[in-house]
Amino acid sequence: MSKIHYFQRYSSVENTVTNNTLQLIARIYEYSPIQASKLLNEITGANVEIGISIQQQTRHKDSVPDGLITQQGFKILIEAKVDAAVDTDQLIRHSRSFSNESVKILLLLTKQSISKSLLQEIKKAIGKVDDAVLFCNVTYQRICRSVQGLFKEYENEIVALVDDYVEYCNDSHLYDQSSFLMRVLPCGDTYALNKEYGIYFQPSDRNCTDHAYVGIYANKSVQSIWQIESVYDIEWNGTNLKKKFVSGIDSGNKYDQKIIAIIEAARSGCGYKVSDGCRFYCGDPFETDFKKISSGGIQGARFFNLKDVIGEFSSTEEAAKLLRSKTWE
Repeated sequence: MSKIHYFQRYSSVENTVTNNTLQLIARIYEYSPIQASKLLNEITGANVEIGISIQQQTRHKDSVPDGLITQQGFKILIEAKVDAAVDTDQLIRHSRSFSNESVKILLLLTKQSISKSLLQEIKKAIGKVDDAVLFCNVTYQRICRSVQGLFKEYENEIVALVDDYVEYCNDSHLYDQSSFLMRVLPCGDTYALNKEYGIYFQPSDRNCTDHAYVGIYANKSVQSIWQIESVYDIEWNGTNLKKKFVSGIDSGNKYDQKIIAIIEAARSGCGYKVSDGCRFYCGDPFETDFKKISSGGIQGARFFNLKDVIGEFSSTEEAAKLLRSKTWE
């Protein structure tokens, strides 16, 4: 079954990107104004206080009222770019839209950071219009990284929302992390088979975000990983193996015997029929021990950017070794 998404796909035009990003901020605000404030502070570097402040007997000029309720006045204007060039004149016009706000921020969203020279040029031009305006250039990658650290694993619904936004950015090539992305999969009864053969299977019509690595999870640890070499849709009638190449490298018959073996073992050992209608992710597995230290297991797939977790690595074997010293929640 195809996954239901929070954020619409199928288009990476600026209106869609802007709508999805604003939806993300709005949903986070609905869930927690404090966390929404943290997110805006993180990506803008400004002090943005969302919501009211309630104080008792605070001196105000020459009097001390019994109570005080205040709210910071701020305005954030957003200009989102996907593939179009940055328009300095457009940003200058935006800067004229501010009035008496105590915090004025003009936020330019882009796939890649603009050059330092262009950044300074825009800041200088905006400063001539209103030197109180803070101009910030933020990438979609930075937004993704900022929101991923806001919530705890047990905050299921908001975590799912954040994960879907990150997947949306990846799928729309706003933040392409697929070459370092590992999909961690709880495999249940088939764990030993997946680990032995270096093959993970799932229904062919189940969509997932682009990724380069598979991580096999059991007993609160990712215990085996491999870089995906070949992805096939399979039909096996007990005699003939039919393969439809999906992605990666068409490896010829390299994985044929392993595919047949895992199909038969899944049927005889687990009672699973995966001989047709399934997609097989094939690679060469390496053992690891990437431990989950928070309570409970995982209900579905989790994604990790390996470069963020372990830094630079030259091979899957090296990544597997480095993961053994890391933990996650």
